[in-house]
Amino acid sequence: MTLRLTPDYPLAKYTWLGTGGNADYFGVADTFGDLKEFLKTNTYPIHVLGVGSNVLIRDGGIEGVVLKLGKDFQKIEVKDNTLICGAGARLSEIAKVALENELSGFEFMADIPGTLGGGLFSNAGAFGRALSDCLVRTDALTFDGLEKKHTDFSDWGYRHNPIRNVVFTRAVLKAEKSLKKEQIQSVMNDYHQQRKAHQPQGVRTAGSTFKNPKGKSAGFLLEKCGLKGYKENGAEMSSVHANFLINRGAGGNQLEDFVLRIRQQVLQKEGVLLEMEIQCLGRR
Repeated sequence: MTLRLTPDYPLAKYTWLGTGGNADYFGVADTFGDLKEFLKTNTYPIHVLGVGSNVLIRDGGIEGVVLKLGKDFQKIEVKDNTLICGAGARLSEIAKVALENELSGFEFMADIPGTLGGGLFSNAGAFGRALSDCLVRTDALTFDGLEKKHTDFSDWGYRHNPIRNVVFTRAVLKAEKSLKKEQIQSVMNDYHQQRKAHQPQGVRTAGSTFKNPKGKSAGFLLEKCGLKGYKENGAEMSSVHANFLINRGAGGNQLEDFVLRIRQQVLQKEGVLLEMEIQCLGRR
């Protein structure tokens, strides 16, 4: 086995918010074989970390093993109208490969900063589309190293994937149709301009903080409660989009406490308990 674990490994550099304590152990799985062999013998709790774009790690760090997927999991293969993608591939890179091969249906991924594996965990999406809309199959390993394949995604929903306690290793994605590159690029450009106009740029943020309640907008509720641009001790809700948490020097615990206070204010004023979209991980 070539997967080696490094003890007491700092994680803050792996998250977009730039916070968090150390992992008890950290390792990079470069191949499927390495990952499978490790899982069969591992006895520690496991967490897989993508690029940390929608993650808040608490100051006490993460118990057990934090794994990242290495180079063999970043491959993207085009086969007819499908893309066969490793779970370590970035969603933006998948969109780029689809563009080059004139396959549409992946434009919504172009500006989502995470990896496919992280996206599968939360059924990431944008502009009315989600990963489950284009999934044909997912491949995964259970935490004890057994191979699992899934082809039914009917119970996946908005930011919801019912599959847990697995490490996603690969997925097959199907294009909606073939279009000229110029047409696909035009849609991607439009999406990019919308994000640029309505989301904060050039700051430490982790994307949407809360999921949208059914029939409502989390950002609208936050703004209605006077929380757009609200800040405390280095934590801030963006003045561009109220549902974006920005870190301007706070620690992981401070950020989580800030978000929980924000959520409580919305509950008190609007009677809606917002559900976190950012994953808060680790020990206090």
